[in-house]
Amino acid sequence: VISKYFPTVDTEVALRRPILFSEWLKNRYVSVDQEDLRKHVVSRLHTFNEEELDVKLVIFDEVLAHILRIDRVLRQPLGHLLLVGASGSGKTILSKFVSWMNGMKVFQLKVHKHYSTNDFDEDLRGVLIRAGCKHEQICFIFDESNVLDTAFLERMNALLASGEVPGLFEDSDYKNLMQECKDMGRKEGEILGSDEERYKRFCGYVQRNLHIVFTMNPSNEDFDNRSATSPALFNRCVIDWFGEWSEKALYQVGFDFTRTLDLGDSVDGVMDDDVKIGMLEARAGSQRDSVVHTMVYIHDSVQNAMVKLAKARNGRATFVTPRHYLDFIKHYKILFLEKREEFEEQQMHLRSGLKKLEQTEDIVERMR
Repeated sequence: VISKYFPTVDTEVALRRPILFSEWLKNRYVSVDQEDLRKHVVSRLHTFNEEELDVKLVIFDEVLAHILRIDRVLRQPLGHLLLVGASGSGKTILSKFVSWMNGMKVFQLKVHKHYSTNDFDEDLRGVLIRAGCKHEQICFIFDESNVLDTAFLERMNALLASGEVPGLFEDSDYKNLMQECKDMGRKEGEILGSDEERYKRFCGYVQRNLHIVFTMNPSNEDFDNRSATSPALFNRCVIDWFGEWSEKALYQVGFDFTRTLDLGDSVDGVMDDDVKIGMLEARAGSQRDSVVHTMVYIHDSVQNAMVKLAKARNGRATFVTPRHYLDFIKHYKILFLEKREEFEEQQMHLRSGLKKLEQTEDIVERMR
């Protein structure tokens, strides 16, 4: 069809996957090469780890796509996100990273066992004042584990729907808000007559500067009821479904986390020097390739077994998440290093014993 109606188009280039668009490489929104984008993101990630949060993050193919989706939404006015994915899939850390890339401040609730609705209101007032009066670009990351009371979600639902929370600013809080608006107006040379005009302008700045990112786990029992109880979560937010990691993603993560282990990169005794600096793929047929493929197979096997167990128990089972896979790799690395140390120690004792035997043999020969 393309060749028929667009004969001058190079179909191999036009239909090449993945299709990625970004402003990060050329300061304009254009199609970018996946590997060029990955190099840029990895470079920025090193700076992010030094300045903000030191965390191990593998930039595999699916992560690149999620990063661009989050970036595209956060750049838009009234850009809010609903990230849905299993625990450990990277929803929060990717939101923090993209917010940092766009020069935004990140805000998260510090929930404790005595955290109440009044505490939530106080935190919410502080965030809205920063966004509406001080004009700070803020990314408010709100995890479903923070919903200690249904009132929390009701307030966030109202904030998404109208840019304000009814009853949040009353009496002295309202007076303080108006004073903040007056002070900022004087600095910027704005002349607003009534408090009603100031409040309306305040709500406009909140909608412009505050970006809310909800993170949810589809395995949570309340997930199915969210659309009914909080319609603005789905109507006002762009939904990015992380889903399960594909086999390719699992392989790329496994390869990156075992990159420092001496697993062997040769095939039939031939060593490829480019393997260790390759992006996220071991040489086919090498021992490293076999080990990583085995990790993926074990993870998929456990996941399939849990699905069968859930059916046998009428839905009650343990969910296998990317976090379990990362823990599995972590324990493998620990066990690998422990066994390697044991074998090296045994090898050292064996060599020492053989050396003693050789020395004894020489002494006996001289005595003859």
